[in-house]
Amino acid sequence: MFLRKPVTFFALAFSIAALLLSAGCEKTQTSPANPSPEPSVTTAVASTATATQEPTPTSIPAAAIVNGEPIPLSYFNNEVWRYRDSLAGQDVKPDDAEINRAVINYLIEQQLLAQESRKGGYTLSESELQTRIDGLIAELGSQDAFSTWLTNNHYDDAEFRMALTLATQAAWQRDQISATIPDAVEQVRARQIFAITPEGAQRALISLNSGSDFGELAWEYSPESGGELGWFPRGYLLYPEVEEAAFSLEVGGRSEIIQTEIGYHIIEVQAHESAHPLTTDARIALQTKTLQDWLSTAIANSQIIIQIP
Repeated sequence: MFLRKPVTFFALAFSIAALLLSAGCEKTQTSPANPSPEPSVTTAVASTATATQEPTPTSIPAAAIVNGEPIPLSYFNNEVWRYRDSLAGQDVKPDDAEINRAVINYLIEQQLLAQESRKGGYTLSESELQTRIDGLIAELGSQDAFSTWLTNNHYDDAEFRMALTLATQAAWQRDQISATIPDAVEQVRARQIFAITPEGAQRALISLNSGSDFGELAWEYSPESGGELGWFPRGYLLYPEVEEAAFSLEVGGRSEIIQTEIGYHIIEVQAHESAHPLTTDARIALQTKTLQDWLSTAIANSQIIIQIP
């Protein structure tokens, strides 16, 4: 039974990195001259109490203002189109409200990361920015091909430069946050007997109390894996009640029956180390969680004014 959290990533499919990797792809939609999606955005992003104040005056229409810095409305509209393009060919697509909510939240998170990168002393000089753009032009083959790519991906030159700068700054800050995860952390190695029904779990518990071998029962109940959960750090399993039990037990100890939404578990701890090397999967999962926690804190401590309906 798979209990580990799937690896998730902060960046959405319409991020600048994905666009760069898909250079030369044909446009799948034609955007109107003045795209104005019908956002029904009641954003999932929490704003501070000051967000009810009058927006800071800006020289350009803004979809949102993050700590006094606007997210241009045109950037938001074009990012919506880029996201919609990325969904071409999918049978099930989010509705307009979901797309708009995802885009504005993504752009707010990007802005927060970029702002923090500048506080940390990171800068992207004009010459470095131009070097990156020249590299893309060379990859595409010509300036005309690059201009076509910009048009196909709903960019003009100024917006692309802004987007690439923000994406680079945000990526730098994500790397700083990810680097806070050490190579080794406290971890437990455990296995489980998993039953779908309470009756099955009770039968297993009675057998264990009668002297049956845990490993043999684990293979009987989970013949594909023997109930092996492997090594895992805190915050890694899908079901915190299982994880909490594993970290609270002594080595060799076993839990009572633990109920989760998928069934019933009996856990046995095989090893517990204060600093065990992380697997790549676990490291990415912890980095993702750390990034999400950082963003939640940044959002709570920022003035975020959303100006789209």
